[in-house]
Amino acid sequence: MNTSNINLKVPFNEKDQAKALGARWNAELKLWYVPEGLDSAPFEKWLLNTEATVKSAAKATAPKATAPRTPAVDDQPIDDMDAINARFREAYESREYDVL
Repeated sequence: MNTSNINLKVPFNEKDQAKALGARWNAELKLWYVPEGLDSAPFEKWLLNTEATVKSAAKATAPKATAPRTPAVDDQPIDDMDAINARFREAYESREYDVL
């Protein structure tokens, strides 16, 4: 018998089997676990390191902090929309020497 929840790595196609054995789904962390007081022996094939699971689940659910970079914009911030549009035109319009 375990005294705390034990996290599991259960593939999607085996979720019904884990659920039938008594595993529960943690929607916040998006992982299966063995509830406190339940024997963990039947779940051995899905056991994994608890700390690594919680960290990877939290990392997977965390939003991305950086925006994708646009090739036409360099590292200098520009507040003027006309200047931004000019840079996009320069980057994407064909030039005389680009056309064969």
